[in-house]
Amino acid sequence: MAANNRCLRIILRIILILVGGFFVLDAVLTMPFTSFNFGIIMPFVIGLPLLILGILYERIHVLWNKTTFGKIIKWLFIGCYAAFFLLFSVTTILITTSIRDLPSDEPDAIIVLGAGIRGKNPSRSLAYRLDKAKEVYDGCSEGCIIIVSGGMEGEEIVTEASVMKEYLVGKGVPECDIIEEDRSTSTKENFLFSDEIIKELLGDEAKVVFVTSNFHVFRSERVAERVCVNASGIGAKEFAPLMLNNYLRECAAIVYYFLTGRM
Repeated sequence: MAANNRCLRIILRIILILVGGFFVLDAVLTMPFTSFNFGIIMPFVIGLPLLILGILYERIHVLWNKTTFGKIIKWLFIGCYAAFFLLFSVTTILITTSIRDLPSDEPDAIIVLGAGIRGKNPSRSLAYRLDKAKEVYDGCSEGCIIIVSGGMEGEEIVTEASVMKEYLVGKGVPECDIIEEDRSTSTKENFLFSDEIIKELLGDEAKVVFVTSNFHVFRSERVAERVCVNASGIGAKEFAPLMLNNYLRECAAIVYYFLTGRM
């Protein structure tokens, strides 16, 4: 029995070290690919305690089982991780089941949600969104318009909308079919300000889709519903090295939006 328990503890240590090390390594390796954000922090916050527990398992195991307080800490630790992985599983299912590659009906307008720029160039995620918007646009009849939505934030020197428009023009989309919405600084404002433009140009009955990253479709559709904008989401591919970080960040965002009544 003692030998079996020892084997189980060794296996558990190995699992903790591998899982914790994976999350910490992910945080370190993805830093060069994106700006510092919650999605970068989360893998480190999740992984470091697991890694430390795996390395110092025997000592921590003794401390946890030595006193009642230690046992409370142990079960709080287990409970927090169990709750997180349950939430992550649920939100990931919601995200993945909301992804659509193409619209079911031909739209009159396509809204492209902003995703950050690098100087005067779109970020990789934003470029993927714009490429998907062009794909949808190319499948539409004459008269479809693209609303590129995004203002200027932080240290940006130009609006996201202007960078998005220039990118699409460079890909062959006629400039007259691209409308800049350059005031918004959030997903909610993306929808509200773009909807104003669409209603002014095309009326209340226009069929609208929006394009965003795959992981962002579920929450964006809920935000659109919340502000009474009738638009369905189309998912653009994601930058593979940042996929885990994006889904972790989106999990936290969905929970936050739900608890604060924003979706």
